[in-house]
Amino acid sequence: MIRLMPIILLWFVAPLELLADATQLSGGVDGRYLSQQPLWGAVAGEDGLNLRGSFLNIRQVISDDKGDRYILVAQLDANDNLDELEAYQVYGQLKGSLGGVNLRLGRYILPFGLLSYLDTERQLIQTNESVALGIKLDTGVQLFGFVDDVNYALSVSQGVNKSRGTLDDPDSNKLWLARLGLQQEESRWGLSYLHGQVATDNTDFFRQSNSHKQRLAMDAELDFFPWLLRLQLDTGKDDGRSVSGAVLLADYDLAAKWSLNSKLSVWKDTDELNEVSLGLTYSLPQNFIFRLAQSWQQLNNIDDSIFSLQLYWDFSHAL
Repeated sequence: MIRLMPIILLWFVAPLELLADATQLSGGVDGRYLSQQPLWGAVAGEDGLNLRGSFLNIRQVISDDKGDRYILVAQLDANDNLDELEAYQVYGQLKGSLGGVNLRLGRYILPFGLLSYLDTERQLIQTNESVALGIKLDTGVQLFGFVDDVNYALSVSQGVNKSRGTLDDPDSNKLWLARLGLQQEESRWGLSYLHGQVATDNTDFFRQSNSHKQRLAMDAELDFFPWLLRLQLDTGKDDGRSVSGAVLLADYDLAAKWSLNSKLSVWKDTDELNEVSLGLTYSLPQNFIFRLAQSWQQLNNIDDSIFSLQLYWDFSHAL
């Protein structure tokens, strides 16, 4: 099915008369300092001063007589002091009428829990997929959209962690995922279910393995200005073993350019992992962002304390 994606996209595009298009180019650079190697959530040797990564993203929107119809996205990341190149998100999307039904084919962030609307890849304080899910990006097919305040997503993909991402499916086992969400003016809620084989070999993730996973998750985002709260509760099984966990992210706006950031998380399987993080974000001129954070991680009886700094810059330009 994955190999048929280009043919399927061409089948949708061919019958329609294209009228106009728009191109957006964006990118960024992420420099960090870590006082020492974290117990999880970072690749080996990332302590000290490090160019965590840079990226370049191009987004092409093609329209027909009914409006925006096709969206093509390609993003290339250069990580670990530019030593590693990888495709981050690369997909084509067919947009239905008013966005009610959309079809996405390619490599995308899995719409599971907070990941469905929050990507913390370029932040110091991150969501919990590195310990709770074992996967973030995958290659597959996704159907998603909304009806009034209710949104939905259905995905079938390879179940292959991002460092092994390829158009070829190495084990032919599929990863199935469904999410149902409710969007309101100052909150959003979601219920997600994941089932299938996940192959993880990336050291960004806590455990490298090939395991059969089942996950049920509830996520929420609550906007109580100046507070912004995000929560995810997980339960499920890895190869028949019960696992569970929770993460709470809380941001507080001090002023227009200043915000406090925090995280509380726990994960329990054969190991117990706990994390507490406190951070500060300052928005500088010319699209620069400065962040600092202090994190305390605990893996069973091993404790670790990590101080981190980040200088981040991004841009976006219409071509």
